[in-house]
Amino acid sequence: MKSKYYILTIISAIIVGGIYFYIQHSTNIENRVTYPAISNFELRSIHEIKQNNFTLGNFNVEGYVVKIYTCPPCTRRALCKPCMQDNIVISENDQLLETYSLSDNEMILFVNNPKQFQLGGKYRFSVRLLDYKTTGESINDIELVGYDLIG
Repeated sequence: MKSKYYILTIISAIIVGGIYFYIQHSTNIENRVTYPAISNFELRSIHEIKQNNFTLGNFNVEGYVVKIYTCPPCTRRALCKPCMQDNIVISENDQLLETYSLSDNEMILFVNNPKQFQLGGKYRFSVRLLDYKTTGESINDIELVGYDLIG
């Protein structure tokens, strides 16, 4: 009888340990930093980049993260509508957004692992303007190259 108790205790401990490890591991993956520090690019404001309609280039820009978007998961056999690439919206103003109705003070940055950013956090970003546009914005798509948290 005691051997059954010990076996059940060991199996329970293994299961609980496995669940704990899984939760810790998945949380770390979701929040891990996937970009280097900023590069030595020219510093521009968001509205300056948008108003000058640059077509290509690399810049540093400062802003608050005011929206975080990740494409919702789609099960293997489901018919899911296409979604926008994972992104964050940055702004010169510290005011969270619900929609993509953006002013000249806000821009979309396409990023890997957007959950590594803190909503409302202020960052300096190194960005690359791409040679194509997939949004309704006035400028080409912008991808993140690096970043530093500044506030």
